Amino acid sequence: MAETRNTPKAPVLSDFSGQGALYDGLMRTLDDGTFVHAYLISGMEGIGKRTLSRLMAQHLLCQAQHKPCGTCPSCIQVQEGNHPDAVIVTPGKPLSPDVKSGLQGISVDEIRYVISLVGQHTFIGGRRVVIIERAEKMNQPAQNALLKTLEEPMPGTVFLLLTDSPELLLPTIVSRCRALKLHPWPDEVVLKALKNHGVEDDMARKALHVCGGSIGRAVAIAADERFWQRRQDVMQDFFTIGSRSDILRISSEWKDRKDESDALLDDLEDMVRTLLIVRLGRQEESMLSGYPEPWQHLARKGELKAFIQLSEAVSEARRLRGSQVTWQAVVEKLLLRFMEEKSKWST
Repeated sequence: MAETRNTPKAPVLSDFSGQGALYDGLMRTLDDGTFVHAYLISGMEGIGKRTLSRLMAQHLLCQAQHKPCGTCPSCIQVQEGNHPDAVIVTPGKPLSPDVKSGLQGISVDEIRYVISLVGQHTFIGGRRVVIIERAEKMNQPAQNALLKTLEEPMPGTVFLLLTDSPELLLPTIVSRCRALKLHPWPDEVVLKALKNHGVEDDMARKALHVCGGSIGRAVAIAADERFWQRRQDVMQDFFTIGSRSDILRISSEWKDRKDESDALLDDLEDMVRTLLIVRLGRQEESMLSGYPEPWQHLARKGELKAFIQLSEAVSEARRLRGSQVTWQAVVEKLLLRFMEEKSKWST
């Protein structure tokens, strides 16, 4: 019999009630009409920025008395991504016919085109919402062009800027937006979202431990077999290494996986962080079940400086990767450092 999976329910604004004061303040301004002309929605990748922006657009463009109804033509069009008064700016998918597709950034020509659009009458008659995804991808001229519009708001137009890296935006742009910074979700919220997506309990727990409170990341990695295979390889190679004779063999294998260098270093960083948070008593020791006994011993008895030194070794590897040092040599140095720490806790 084919496995059945739950169909995730459509998101609603109340799903963000777990964000506390951010949600309460936002709903108050949306309900009483005191919302501002520009919002900066920030937070880690997969935290819900895109979802929140669409739900805000639904509320602002909804035609019903009680907003958002989720069923009127405007709400449905926003949900399907084809509302004529919801302008969505995405890197690589320009709205302007004069801008090439596939570009990694957002050019000044694209922003100027968007500004010309919002200067026209709305199609349905009412508000217009402009969503700028990956807003940090705007180049300097594009940010300056947008700044002029934010300084002189257009009546009936609301800008929603989404970013993982608000520090890459001009301070003057940030200061003209109301900040909506999404925080990592509590474990129970992430688990509920995974259940709604049909993820089995064991996998949901594994995804929870590595997602950092990001629902989007949790859902993505729960279905990513390559992610879990690579993590298994990292655990095997870096946390069970027993002698110097293994270093050359393992580093040679990772030399041929240089395209995964970012992911490898992310995995190591995350695994060290897991050991640390258990040591600090912020997570249960059940999170250590996949670690060899020496590392579990470290997580129970190790001094803080050991975790700092391991994290610094990973950070140094990131720096060396961009230098003249070969990737294999970088991996060898990392392997040696992890082997030395493991030997301190082996019985």
